[in-house]
Amino acid sequence: MEEKQENKTLAEKIKEREEKEKLVKRKVMKKIFLIVLIFLVIDQITKFAFVNKDISIIPGVLKFHTVQNRGGAFGVAQNSTFSFIVANIIVLGIIIKFISIQANQIDKKTGFALAMVLSGGFGNLIDRIFKGYVVDFIDVSDFINFPNFNFADILIVLGWILLALFFAMYANKVRMEKLKKVKDDNSGKV
Repeated sequence: MEEKQENKTLAEKIKEREEKEKLVKRKVMKKIFLIVLIFLVIDQITKFAFVNKDISIIPGVLKFHTVQNRGGAFGVAQNSTFSFIVANIIVLGIIIKFISIQANQIDKKTGFALAMVLSGGFGNLIDRIFKGYVVDFIDVSDFINFPNFNFADILIVLGWILLALFFAMYANKVRMEKLKKVKDDNSGKV
């Protein structure tokens, strides 16, 4: 009888733990979704606001000049809209699946970086689906030879850079902990 009571208590503890994990997961997903939504709105507003505009912000350095990018990054593979839509959906799906599986382990910094990548990806995907091209309007070509880009592109690039940086920092932390453990183990030997 006591064993059944202990098992029931253990089962209840497991259920409570699972419920807490679900709540944490939902909280993380909601925060990421909110950041994605905010950045997505900013991206779409900027693309709308600067379409067909030619505005010099800093002469010789920065201007807003709209181009229709029917290709990928840096204008590669022009007129491959369908392929880019499919690839974009696959990558975004993988990221969303990763977030849903790992939500309990995602810290705020990583969640923010993932939200940046998702926002940019969805922003450019919306353009490709509804316009057949991506609206690029930030032009620095007078200053450096660089293709026009948009807010979504900035989010994608910065998001991936942050993720790489966080991964490198985590890998370094793990390596340092292993070295410390080896050092501690060796110092205990006579």
